[in-house]
Amino acid sequence: MEEKLDFLIQYLAKDTGEIVKEIPATIEEKEKLWRALCNIRKANPISEEYLKVQDEFLQERLKTLKVTDVQRIRTLNKVYPDSDIKNKERMALWQGDITKLHIDCIVNAANSKGLGCFQPMHNCIDNQIQTYSGVQMRLECNDYMQSANYELGLPTGEVFLTKGYNLPAQYVIHTVGPVISFNVTEEDKGLLKACYTNSLKLAVQKNLKTIAFPCISTGIFRFPRKLAVECAVMAVSEFLNQEDRIEKVVFNVFGDENLQIYEDYFNEE
Repeated sequence: MEEKLDFLIQYLAKDTGEIVKEIPATIEEKEKLWRALCNIRKANPISEEYLKVQDEFLQERLKTLKVTDVQRIRTLNKVYPDSDIKNKERMALWQGDITKLHIDCIVNAANSKGLGCFQPMHNCIDNQIQTYSGVQMRLECNDYMQSANYELGLPTGEVFLTKGYNLPAQYVIHTVGPVISFNVTEEDKGLLKACYTNSLKLAVQKNLKTIAFPCISTGIFRFPRKLAVECAVMAVSEFLNQEDRIEKVVFNVFGDENLQIYEDYFNEE
């Protein structure tokens, strides 16, 4: 793995014009440098040799990680049997890294550019999904944004789909949530619900049975977390009322605070 990382770092350093005076000694530091170079790389064509080595490295890396299968995640009716949430037999809450989830589709909380996060080593979900899928995802995102003529960016609440490439998820749906500057408006709530509803519609169109959502817009987009949970669960439950082709919807959280908000909401309901 280290030799592959050395090659990837040297290739990207030359490709991006970044000066790397010395390749780090440990595999952990090498991976950080490689990830940072991936993050800043624009959506330009890349060699087949790079893609081959990158895919081999990412697949080897994946084998060292604990991947969770969606079928092992318990649905809400089993965890919160007293909850009055509708369609709880097809919804689930899971705390973990969404890039380590084996599922038909995960949803990416993207930015309006639709090309992923360009900030080196940023801890947002967009950055991690783009990194560990491989550079092919940014290239596919760029192709879509150009074909859709989204010169001003992906509209809030809209969605598009790419392959998952080196992720355990087969596909990724990208969507942009509302950015909150002051108070949350009814339009903001409607746009956040649209992120969930439109993602589910696209999943059905592509015959995908299982899908996982992160906490859309609750990070740097500043949507209040408790209200975001209410909007998310309401949108998903209302969609499932009308559609039986989705077998399981997973609400994914990473931190303890978001987990507690979801748990409180399900227990209150």
